[in-house]
Amino acid sequence: MNMNIFQKMMYVVLSITVACAVSIANYIYLPADKRIPSDNKTTEFLERYYDTNDRILKSLFPYEEPNFTLEVPINMSYTTTDFQQFTGTYLTETEQPLKATDYFPYIAFCGDSLTYHMGRPGKHLANYDIIAYGGLSVYDYATFTDEPVYNKSSVKKTSIQWLKELKPQIIYLMLGTNGIAMSGLSNETHIEKYKELLDKIVTASPSSIIVICSVTPFGPAAYGKYTNQPISVINQKINHFNMYLLELAKERGYYFLNIAEALMNAEGYFDTRYSSDDGLHWNDAGRDVYINYVLRHPIPGY
Repeated sequence: MNMNIFQKMMYVVLSITVACAVSIANYIYLPADKRIPSDNKTTEFLERYYDTNDRILKSLFPYEEPNFTLEVPINMSYTTTDFQQFTGTYLTETEQPLKATDYFPYIAFCGDSLTYHMGRPGKHLANYDIIAYGGLSVYDYATFTDEPVYNKSSVKKTSIQWLKELKPQIIYLMLGTNGIAMSGLSNETHIEKYKELLDKIVTASPSSIIVICSVTPFGPAAYGKYTNQPISVINQKINHFNMYLLELAKERGYYFLNIAEALMNAEGYFDTRYSSDDGLHWNDAGRDVYINYVLRHPIPGY
């Protein structure tokens, strides 16, 4: 027999009422020698009773426990439920990290000084494709020609020209630090400029898989050098911007790499173990963290 919602609710109320009445009668009104005994038979009966009630309630109110596959990172403020929408966008850790020699040859690492320094001779990514230079932002990344931006050539082409020529299978794009630190852009304006840059990148290399990397936090030493705002305020702005980036990646079918979570301490600041003296740039230990994080959070299928 089908029941409407009112009848279902009445059944639940009646079940609870009966259970409470039996308990009260047993333990308050009945003398000790007449109470339901606390033995194995009673325990088995109660287990069957509760199990039957559970099955009836599930049939009346079908419900499945949610299976959350993504855990909300420390630098984002989504609810656990809302964060699940980024499954397939947010790169997660694999059980076995990839080898650099098996993964990095497919990638062009694009960005500002944080990326540029990893491509210098003898550094972590010197043998792989780096298209980056210090001080670049979403405003000038596509047009900068003052210095060579490709670590394997002295020719002064723009980043977009190099991407059009190389057409890498994968592009890891890490920009935003300079826009936040020096230009004073609002996050809303900044993300629009980021979209414009992505449009140019896609036009230059339409078949490339794009990974948007999060902006990493600032440390206290950055105050007075790169910003006059409290570092806690800057880091809140960065966290908010990273959420914009994640949503942009989902919207466009890209991937998102949250390297920021690996470089921050429990208070949300740039961990001094990985920071240079200026509170903004990475030291070699920080670069090690980045490399290992990329290899442990690869694009599925590689």
